[in-house]
Amino acid sequence: MGQLQQQHQEQQLRKDLYPQTEPYDFGFLKVSGVHTIYYEQSGNPQGHPVVFLHGGPGAGTSPGNRRFFDPEFFRIVLFDQVFGGSWGSTLALAYSESHPDKVTGIVLRGIFLLRKKELDWFYEGGAAAIFPDAWEPFRDFIPEDERNCFIAAYSKRLTSSDADVQAEAAKRWTMWEMMTAHLIQNHENIKRGEDDKFSLAFARIENHYFVNKGFLPSDSHLLDNVDKIRHIKAFIVQGRYDVCCPMMSAWDLHKAWPEAEFKMVPDAGHSANEVGVAAELVSANEKLKSMFTK
Repeated sequence: MGQLQQQHQEQQLRKDLYPQTEPYDFGFLKVSGVHTIYYEQSGNPQGHPVVFLHGGPGAGTSPGNRRFFDPEFFRIVLFDQVFGGSWGSTLALAYSESHPDKVTGIVLRGIFLLRKKELDWFYEGGAAAIFPDAWEPFRDFIPEDERNCFIAAYSKRLTSSDADVQAEAAKRWTMWEMMTAHLIQNHENIKRGEDDKFSLAFARIENHYFVNKGFLPSDSHLLDNVDKIRHIKAFIVQGRYDVCCPMMSAWDLHKAWPEAEFKMVPDAGHSANEVGVAAELVSANEKLKSMFTK
């Protein structure tokens, strides 16, 4: 049944999303003395610019991310390591609150405010009540005397001098997220966690940010500064059964920002590629398109 449901979802996604396009520009942007980030542009070079901020941190972009936007209207800019889903919603809020004059519209999905209670929910045993089968391999990799903080325990192993320890820790960390990201587990997504190169990059980047609380000045920083952006047209899309970024965060943001259009998808989890979530994201982008053409 699971495979049939997944096939049905894939067929529905093909109907809901825009056709695949290819980038007309791509490369690596130097952002510091040691770091570069991948970027690409697709769609209409003269169109209204939209920046897609991927999740993770560390999940990276994919060609399918372009399909949420009308390629004839939008100049679609994708970055690796920076639209706003999951961690992308964190970045979108942080950037908008710092530069409200630079933003004309915001679409947020799978809200993550980077508060301690959100990290504790996912990494300290809350989500384990729903996915105990996925949690046990993540938990059992850590000795019992270090289980008071799994984020710190995994940090120790992801930065170990032993490459084999790093690799195994990365797979356990990544598989935990991949197995919980959909309402109905997506086996193609889960396979990403088995890839050594992807899992190590994903886990080390994500864990580094979480150890450092996202480098935000306070636990409630993003909510505390919502008043700076309440004038901006915004949409909040949230799956009811999102285990990675539970709905409590989207609800808190909705209450702090009543002007933003709030859409709760009743039969979806975390992923942007779940049918109801994808449809709401496309709908939000169409509404922004109408606003920009007035």
